[in-house]
Amino acid sequence: MSVNWANRQRQSNYLARIVAKYLFEQSNITPKQLYGLSKLSWITNSFEGENASYIRSTKIPALEDIFNKDFQSFSLEEISEDIATILNNTSSVQLFQQHTGFTNFYKAYRNSVLNWLEANIATILPMYKAAFNAETDKDRESLVYSIAALPGIPKANHPDQLMKPEYFLTPTFFMLDSEIKFPLINGNEGVKSLLRALEVQDSDLVTQYSSMVNLYGTGGIVDAADLDQVGRDLPDFITTKDKKATKGLLQDKKINDESELPIKDESDIEAIRIAGTIKQRRIHNQLTNKLKYAMSDYTLLEGCDKSCMFDVLVKNYIENNDLLIEVKSSIEIANIRMAVGQLFNYWFKLKGNISPHLAILLPERPDEDCVLFLEWMDVGLMWFEGVQLYTSDDWLQHLIIEAE
Repeated sequence: MSVNWANRQRQSNYLARIVAKYLFEQSNITPKQLYGLSKLSWITNSFEGENASYIRSTKIPALEDIFNKDFQSFSLEEISEDIATILNNTSSVQLFQQHTGFTNFYKAYRNSVLNWLEANIATILPMYKAAFNAETDKDRESLVYSIAALPGIPKANHPDQLMKPEYFLTPTFFMLDSEIKFPLINGNEGVKSLLRALEVQDSDLVTQYSSMVNLYGTGGIVDAADLDQVGRDLPDFITTKDKKATKGLLQDKKINDESELPIKDESDIEAIRIAGTIKQRRIHNQLTNKLKYAMSDYTLLEGCDKSCMFDVLVKNYIENNDLLIEVKSSIEIANIRMAVGQLFNYWFKLKGNISPHLAILLPERPDEDCVLFLEWMDVGLMWFEGVQLYTSDDWLQHLIIEAE
């Protein structure tokens, strides 16, 4: 999961709600139209790039099902303009052309689920509409009870092998929810990790749902798209009687609030505390915000406990390894020395004796002595020139994306 992926999920929500508003105003809604609406949440293994295969194999067929039209000989651009005309919503053209969909729904059930919808349409159609109109926690909880009461979905050619109905419906209701508060509860590994962390992996659906939505407002988790990023990190987001929360999703930093970002580690070096002026805090926050944008392909966390107030942790910057970044508002050697000490201390608190992956982010490239010192310490160096992120280290180059 990443910021960009969560935004893709939100885009899918915006698109589905525009389509659903039109669909639910129709007098005779068919199972195939509901099927198409749900398919807007689906992807295939090729889901990115201009020629991503899911567009032709999944997204366009979904739109065909919803609008009862044959789009096979048309481009997505042409289809978007046609649908925008049907909807009388020209501003939706660009949204239809953006990447949407977020769940690689089980292929063995992609056809049989339509038969399941046909058999249960009288019960399920009101649920789709209820998801679209949900406004309160009670509305959503009522839907969960309704899902739990549904029969399983038979597998194609193996009707005795049943899939849980929530695996199909919760991605749909996620898309239809106006506040994106209906969580994904399916077979995705991230969801499984989340349920294990909550110790409800073997509980009933209502308990799983309640445990998940109780996390809203914790560690920067605002909606179900944020929640889907958390996964294995969840235990670090929660304060219990035995342990304080240590992590949260990286939040945008204010740059004009004088009370924002109190100086950390004041007891370590008095000079650093004194240097913590409003200007430097503002620079620090600006750098953090730029980094959040530049690394939006990754999930970024920040420390939230006084014992380990790290600036940024980049989840899985390389496979199975995180990167810890300390942000400093000055290229003076005192700040760089402090950053190095903080990084090693924070890493040890977070990871123990696992080999560290550390980097420092500065407002500009420092002098060559500092560069050589950081190389010797095996601490990565990053800086901004305008909105473009740079690094002097080969092992960090894959994080650098050309700014638009």
